[in-house]
Amino acid sequence: MLAIVTAIAASSSVVAQTPDGSIGAFPERPVRIVVPYGAGGAADILARTLAAKLGQEWPKGVIVENKPGGVGVIGISSVVNAPPDGYTLVSVPVSDLAVNPHLYRKRPFDVLKDLAPVSQVGAVPNVLVVSRGLGISSARDLVALARAKPGGLSYSSPGIGSQAHLAAEIFAERIGAKLLHVPYNGVSAALSDVAAGQIDLMFAQLPTALPFIKDGRVRALGVASEKRSELIPDMPTLAEETGLSFGDMVSWSGLMAPAGTPLALREAIAKKVTAAMRSPDVQEKLRAQGTVGLGGTPDELAAAIARDHERYGKVIRALNIQLD
Repeated sequence: MLAIVTAIAASSSVVAQTPDGSIGAFPERPVRIVVPYGAGGAADILARTLAAKLGQEWPKGVIVENKPGGVGVIGISSVVNAPPDGYTLVSVPVSDLAVNPHLYRKRPFDVLKDLAPVSQVGAVPNVLVVSRGLGISSARDLVALARAKPGGLSYSSPGIGSQAHLAAEIFAERIGAKLLHVPYNGVSAALSDVAAGQIDLMFAQLPTALPFIKDGRVRALGVASEKRSELIPDMPTLAEETGLSFGDMVSWSGLMAPAGTPLALREAIAKKVTAAMRSPDVQEKLRAQGTVGLGGTPDELAAAIARDHERYGKVIRALNIQLD
C-alpha cells in the first residue's frame, strides 16, 4: 500500500518544491467541479452541496458540470487533460478511484498518476439488510445460518464489480462461508427482490435502504464500517455483532485535481472544502439525505484511496473479474 500512496503523491512532492508555491488571489474566476455521472447520484449531490457553500465565500462562484459516459471515463478524462491550476476539479466516488482501475484496465488514464488528491467530500454508510423471510434478527444469526448452509444463501448487487458485490464477498470471506451472487441491473431491483424474499441479503447504501427498513420490508443487521454511523447511532457495526473485522466498507466521494496541481494550492482548497462540508448547515442538510460531510487533507484522501485500492483490488483479483 505504501507504493500506492507514493504513486498518488509523486507529482505533489515535486510541484510543492517549485519556487512559486503561493496561491495568490485564487480563485480569480469560477471554479469548475466535474461530476463524471448524471445528476442525482451521491457524487453529484455532494458536489452541488459543496459548490453552493463555497460560492458563498468565492464571489466568482463554483460551477458543477455533469459529464457522464464511459463509466466515468469522459468526465475524468476532461479533468486529467485540464490545466493544473485548481480551476478544474472532479468529484468522484470511491469506485472510480479504488475499484474501476482494477475492473477496467484499458482506461486512457491512471487515476493514481493522472489525478492529484484534494480532499474527501462526503460519505454514505452501507448497511447489511436481509429478507424478513429468513427469520433472523442479528448478524450473528446470519453468520451461523450461512455457515450451516454453504452456498445456500443468496445476495444481490447492482452489478458485477459494484461496491455492494465486493462488500458481500469480503463479508463471505471473513465469516468463512460461500454465498451465491445474483447481479442485477441497478440498485432498485436488487433491493426490491430482497424485500420480496427472492434474495436473502444485500449490502445497500443507507439512503436507498432506509425507506425499506423503516416500513419493515427488510431487516437491517448492521452497518459496514469500523465505527457506528452518526446517522444511525443505534445500529451496531457488523464487527460488534460478529466479533469479526470487516474494515470500513463506506461509499465515499473525493475531490481530485489534475496531476501537477501545486500541493500548496490543493491544501488551500482542501481547507475551504473541509470548512464547508463540516459546517453545521451543510451537515444538517446532508444528514437529511443519509450522507455525512467529511473534508480532510490531500494526504488523508491519498491514504483512503490507497487503502481501498488495495482492499478491493485483492477481492477483484481473487474473483478474476475484468470488464474490458
